[in-house]
Amino acid sequence: MDRSGYTVIPGLVGMHDHLYYTDSYALQGADGKTGEAGYSLPRSLNGQPVADLVRESVTILPIGERPEAHVPFPEIHDWNSLRITLSRSGCYGMCSTYEIEIHGDGSVLYDGQAYVGTTGKQKVQISHVSLVKLVDAFRKVDYFSLAAGYASGVTDMPTYVTSIAFDGVSKSLLDYVGREAGMPPRVSDVEAAIDQLSGASNWVRRK
Repeated sequence: MDRSGYTVIPGLVGMHDHLYYTDSYALQGADGKTGEAGYSLPRSLNGQPVADLVRESVTILPIGERPEAHVPFPEIHDWNSLRITLSRSGCYGMCSTYEIEIHGDGSVLYDGQAYVGTTGKQKVQISHVSLVKLVDAFRKVDYFSLAAGYASGVTDMPTYVTSIAFDGVSKSLLDYVGREAGMPPRVSDVEAAIDQLSGASNWVRRK
């Protein structure tokens, strides 16, 4: 694999696979669905080694992802050019999966995908005051001086991605259990602020 110009962070996941075996390897429930085997790699059957598939994953981030010097947070001149996003992916479990997109005119687009109170697309309008508070959350964490991503070596957890763009400048940040990889805690505050100030938390919350 040629990844010249990239930083590659390998992560072995094979010892934590969630494998499903059918027929004699797992019991079939009354609902007709096959159950999950209660063991992980490596394993044997009747004292003999059994071949299994091992899944490996790598996180690939662009080289030079972290600025070498402090990057001041620019002032916004054209608020209509503002665009803020947040996406939360699924996990090996019941993690809320949805996307939020906020524009400088105050319009909010929400797309609930799984494990949320409201699925599908919704639209709402928020005030300019809320927009200012959102931008201030990005400013407080010194967003433009942060790395492009913070990824821990654990598996099966959700991925959060935030972004902000205005006046021709833009930046996004990936958070995969980022606090364990050196991510400042205030990045989580940015994510929470987007949920709250956009009003999306009302759609995400499960009753």
